[in-house]
Amino acid sequence: MLRRFALVLRTLISTAGKDAVARAMPLIMGLGLVAAVVFGGNGMHPSQLTGLAGASLPFRIAMWAVWLLVAMPAARALLRAPATFFLRALPVPRAELLSAHALLLAVAELPWVALWAIGVGAVDGIAAGALAGCAAGASAIAAHGMLLARPRGARELAALALLAGAILLGAPALPLLACAAPALVVGLRAAFVRAPEVPAGREPSFVPPAAPVVGGALASLALAYVAALVRGHRAVLVRGVALAALGAFVGSAWARTHELAGEPLAAASIVALAPFALFVGAGLAGPVLREERRIAWLLDACGAAAPLRAGAAATAVAAPVVALALAHGAVVGATSRAAPATALRLLGGGALAGLLLSGVALGCVRWSERQDGRDSSRVLLSVFVAVVAATATAWTLGERTLAAWAPAAALLAGPAGARRLPGRRGRGAAVR
Repeated sequence: MLRRFALVLRTLISTAGKDAVARAMPLIMGLGLVAAVVFGGNGMHPSQLTGLAGASLPFRIAMWAVWLLVAMPAARALLRAPATFFLRALPVPRAELLSAHALLLAVAELPWVALWAIGVGAVDGIAAGALAGCAAGASAIAAHGMLLARPRGARELAALALLAGAILLGAPALPLLACAAPALVVGLRAAFVRAPEVPAGREPSFVPPAAPVVGGALASLALAYVAALVRGHRAVLVRGVALAALGAFVGSAWARTHELAGEPLAAASIVALAPFALFVGAGLAGPVLREERRIAWLLDACGAAAPLRAGAAATAVAAPVVALALAHGAVVGATSRAAPATALRLLGGGALAGLLLSGVALGCVRWSERQDGRDSSRVLLSVFVAVVAATATAWTLGERTLAAWAPAAALLAGPAGARRLPGRRGRGAAVR
């Protein structure tokens, strides 16, 4: 039995696990860097964050919602990977298959478990912290299972209502664990059973097929890239919103616990924004560059110049990032009750930071994509280096770091950077 379970687990790791790691790695790296900045040195302690969640219902709802959104791609990859569907036809008890999936989901929920274990343990002791971590992890697994299963029957709806009520009421660890257990069993089984029923085809578009285009060639090409994002990559946009919400959540918690105002508040907002803006920009840059390669023949035939191509791609990536950065500044300003002048400073700094960091992310992804089978590792490495550099400069220089980011963004996202990258040589898509 143990040998069979180990074989099933190894099969899941080699199939769904790889996809889940690829989807979760940006989250893990971003959380690690932000945790090192926010929770290190003289920063806030995890107990302050968990204490706020226990005392404030809106803060608790936002905290759970952000985590469920951010960790959803990894959970979806583990439960809905088509490469694992053949396991259902093998003579393996369903309990073992569900246990293997639950174990991998528990690994994906480890950052959430660690937050609650450390935060509660620092106040109530190690045993209470361990129990709180287990309850938070079980509740997160149950919630992800329920969200992926889309509850249908009375039993599933009752289990979901019990779990949601315990979370909303801020139940202690032991009652929360008891309320999460039925939802964990029912939701995980339902998500596992219904995974093959999810259609693999592309969903209908939210963008009209003949939307009017106003503006010149730059605006038209940029809008075409944005339409491609909305039509075929809505999951990337949703993931970007979740990451941006996590950045705003971290910045708000940091400002609220340390009562920041003025320049320190603006600097903290940029530090919290930097890693998430880079990850969102990198996630959007991939589909935009693939679309650019797909229509390279059309751009060549139309004589599209290098500045037009580079500007359209940069605009398509920057527009969503700047919008999310503005929302980040607005949330941080509202939750910290900043003065009007400081609120405008947060909005302006966030928008400029989003614009510059989207250009850096676009340049990193463009450099990494060379179509040789190692693009994913290069993307992770380059974005990780950019996140470390951006976070370090923002932490050191504060708002002055925007002046340091500007040359890097112009060099990486501009036509000169696109022309000199090795990934574009020799494939008929060189920028002219």
